[in-house]
Amino acid sequence: MFYQDRVLGMLWGLHAGDSLGAPWEFLPPQPAWNTKTEIVGGGKFNWAPGEATDDTDLMLGVLRALQNAQEISFDILKSEMLAWFASNPPDIGTTTIKGLQNLKDGKALRECGFVNNEFQGNGSIMRVAPLALLTEDAVGVYGSEKTQGLHEIMITQTKMTHGHQHCVDTDLIFIPTVKAALAGKIKQEIFGVALTEAEKISPFIYQKLKAIPETPWDNLSTSGFCVDTLCAGLWAFLKYDNLEDALVSVVNRGDDSDSCGAVAGVLCGAFYGSQAIPARWLEKLEFKNEIQQLVSSFFRHA
Repeated sequence: MFYQDRVLGMLWGLHAGDSLGAPWEFLPPQPAWNTKTEIVGGGKFNWAPGEATDDTDLMLGVLRALQNAQEISFDILKSEMLAWFASNPPDIGTTTIKGLQNLKDGKALRECGFVNNEFQGNGSIMRVAPLALLTEDAVGVYGSEKTQGLHEIMITQTKMTHGHQHCVDTDLIFIPTVKAALAGKIKQEIFGVALTEAEKISPFIYQKLKAIPETPWDNLSTSGFCVDTLCAGLWAFLKYDNLEDALVSVVNRGDDSDSCGAVAGVLCGAFYGSQAIPARWLEKLEFKNEIQQLVSSFFRHA
């Protein structure tokens, strides 16, 4: 399977999980007799079928900011985020609102992220997948300033909205894991990358990840807590042997179903490729064609 197809699968997978899960956000788990398997729209915000929520919208902002595999423009990312903020999106989270207001007010990028122990949300992990396309020695450019290396780029990107250490650590674990999936590693190796990264930087997240293989569906947390979202995405990826079943299972847990579906979609799409996404889902995705065009453009300039 070509790397470019895995990348397309990763980003379409995010959009598919987002749009599949959007109507069931904030709801309790669906009973087995009422399992939701289609992208139908509706929900609290009355989504159109296949309409992007904040997960896909902000992922596109990150994707558009990539100049090539060696560079991301934080000027473009800031502009994309603030344009989205100005559009008055219906589904914006508390932490993201505070972070983007700081960004709008001109604070330094790493000082914008809101820090509060009650708000450790998943607003960064849901959008961050395109950073997996950057090399380890990539550069982040912001005016005349340069951020050296993917590790530092990831931290800056997170802290543009989310300042809590758990949010930063979640992204630092997630991106190497996604890179392993894009590289065609087997599932246990991919999960091993997540465990290795977590063991290095966060004993708390490491213990959460270790519990994933033994967690039954009834006990799976799909909350908006960034660590829960990471765990839910990995759980779905590990438990099922195809993208459709993985995404259906995790979004039917309800709660923050769109973001958990998006993170699961990233991992499954990167692993299985674009052909794994059901055609009946794909045809409904609002940004299907733009994502394909952006991926093609990225590889032309790689």
